[in-house]
Amino acid sequence: MSRNLKAVLFDVDDTLFPSSEFAEMARQSAVRAMVDAGLEVEFDLAMEELLDVVAEFTSNYGNHFDQLVVRLGDNLRDGVHRALVVAAGVRAYHDTKAELRPFPDAVRCIDELRKTNLQRGILTNGLTIKQAEKLIRLDLQHAFSPGAIFISEDLGVAKPHQRIFGIACKRLGRQPREVLYIGDNPVKDIDAAHEAGLVTVLRRGTGKHAQAVGAHAPDFEVSSLDEIRGILEREFGVEFDEG
Repeated sequence: MSRNLKAVLFDVDDTLFPSSEFAEMARQSAVRAMVDAGLEVEFDLAMEELLDVVAEFTSNYGNHFDQLVVRLGDNLRDGVHRALVVAAGVRAYHDTKAELRPFPDAVRCIDELRKTNLQRGILTNGLTIKQAEKLIRLDLQHAFSPGAIFISEDLGVAKPHQRIFGIACKRLGRQPREVLYIGDNPVKDIDAAHEAGLVTVLRRGTGKHAQAVGAHAPDFEVSSLDEIRGILEREFGVEFDEG
C-alpha cells in the first residue's frame, strides 16, 4: 500500500453524526405532534405508515408528512384542516434538529487531522442544501479544506457509482491511491471507494447499515475514529505537528 497519502475524505451520515438515531427521533416527534394536532390514529400505526412513505419515496423526498395525511386523512379530527396537521409534523421534525451533535470521536479525529498536511473533506450522497445544513448544525462548516466538500446533487452522480470518487479526487488534485475514505456503509462507501482505487476505512457502528456486508473487505476497520491517527502514523508515515 502506498505511503504517499495526501487527503482524507469522510462520509457524513452515521459517520460524522448518528443520522439513523436522529431520523428516528425526529420522525417520532413529528408523528406525536401530528396526533396532537388532530390526526386520530394510534402512534404506532402512524409511525409504521410514515416509514412506508419514507421507504417508497426515499428520505430526500420533501413531502413525507403530506403523504402521511393523504394516506390517513380519513382519520382527521372533525373540523381540523389537514394543512395544520402537516405543519405540526414539519415543525416538530425541524425543531428536533436542534439536538444534532457530531460524534465526539469525529470532532477529535478532525482536530487531529488539522495537525497534518493532509487535505480534509467530505463526500456524501444527498441534496446539497440538506447536507450543508447538517454541517452547519453540527458546527463542522469550517472543519474541511477549501474546495473539499463533495455532495452528490452538486456532482450529478451518487455513491455507489465510482465516478463520484473520481470527480472528488480530480478536484483535489490527487490520485485515488493518495486518498483515504472513511464511511459506515460497506456497499456504498467501502465497495465503491475500493473499486475507484481509494484507501478505505469502515467505521463500524449502530446505524442502519451496521449489518450490511460488502463485496470487498475494507483496508482498515475501526469502531472509533480515534483510531484513525494510529493508522495514519503506522501505515502511512503521516506526521502530526504538536507545536
